[in-house]
Amino acid sequence: MQRTATKNLMACVGYTSNLTTRSLAIDNKNHKTLRKYSGKSFFYAKNYKSILDCLDGGYQISMDLIEYMQDYSNLLQEHINRLNSYSNKWKSKIKQQSVLSSYNTTKRAQLETVRTPNRHAELLQNQHDVIQNIIVTYRTQVEQMYPNERFSTSHKHYRTDTKKNLFKAAYSSLSELSNKLEQLREQQEIAQNALDDANAQYENLRSDEIISKNKITNAKEKQKKRKDKLGEIKREIVRTEEEYNQEQEIYRVRATKIYEECRILEQERLDLIGETLIKFSEKAFSSEYLTEQDEIYEDLMSKLQTQRNSLKDLNFWAQTYGVYDSTTSLSSQISHNESISSETTTRKAKKSHKSEMTNTTTIEGSVIEDEEEQSQAHSTTTNAMALNQV
Repeated sequence: MQRTATKNLMACVGYTSNLTTRSLAIDNKNHKTLRKYSGKSFFYAKNYKSILDCLDGGYQISMDLIEYMQDYSNLLQEHINRLNSYSNKWKSKIKQQSVLSSYNTTKRAQLETVRTPNRHAELLQNQHDVIQNIIVTYRTQVEQMYPNERFSTSHKHYRTDTKKNLFKAAYSSLSELSNKLEQLREQQEIAQNALDDANAQYENLRSDEIISKNKITNAKEKQKKRKDKLGEIKREIVRTEEEYNQEQEIYRVRATKIYEECRILEQERLDLIGETLIKFSEKAFSSEYLTEQDEIYEDLMSKLQTQRNSLKDLNFWAQTYGVYDSTTSLSSQISHNESISSETTTRKAKKSHKSEMTNTTTIEGSVIEDEEEQSQAHSTTTNAMALNQV
């Protein structure tokens, strides 16, 4: 009933049935592991296997970390691809707009704006590539730490077999004494049952008046032999327990030394995870790329506020289509320049603490596209002037 309720609850919060089943299987496995080792002495029986299972189990932990980082990297790449696709779509669309209504500095400002996602995508691509290198490096380290088992697809820590053999050798004498004690206790139980039977038989014969004295004597001797046999077994158990206790102390020293070696190996694994988490987080979540991102924004805003000029656009249009008035255009241009100068001074004051960097690739792309536009505008102007002359 409780398991059904748990599954229903997980389904309600969005878990699929496969994920639910997998989670329950993992929980059951973890509970089984805890029951196997938790609360028991490391030095009891073959509990040394716990540290070996810990080392080998680190492979799946490492693979989970790789999967997490790769999922993030894939999400980042998807975002990059969508940004590029989005930017390219709008660059194409703006270039195809009517030259009668889309022209000169305002058109270039639009193009600069829709190019910005491309620039942002380039920045994210650098971030993605660095993260991918971190993943590749960590995967290589994990493969070195957990090589493939021969003729198998499973992985074990490269030192597990060596440590397992050391534990086995250290435990062998104690294991032999443990087996001997188990056998002696079984013999003790058999001897005790035999003595109980002999005692009962002797009491029955002694209470029977018609039984001969020889039978009673034989029964008593049999009783004594079985009692002596039981006593011998008990004394052997005491001697073996003393040997076992002594050997257990020796084993504890040997096992502790081997455990310390395993502990160093486990620390290497944990340190590798920790170092990788730091490297990944520095590249994925830090503010390292915010400065460059801000520079993209500042560069765009500078162009939009200082290079885009409505009066220039109007004069360009008027000149292209034969209605240009130089006197009106000049006075309007002076007023506009004063406004732009004021805005530029204010903006420079705000940016005085920031360094200026130029994205060469982006500028080259902008220049090429601007030249194409100017060529298109020139062609339009020539055609318009020819029509006016006619």
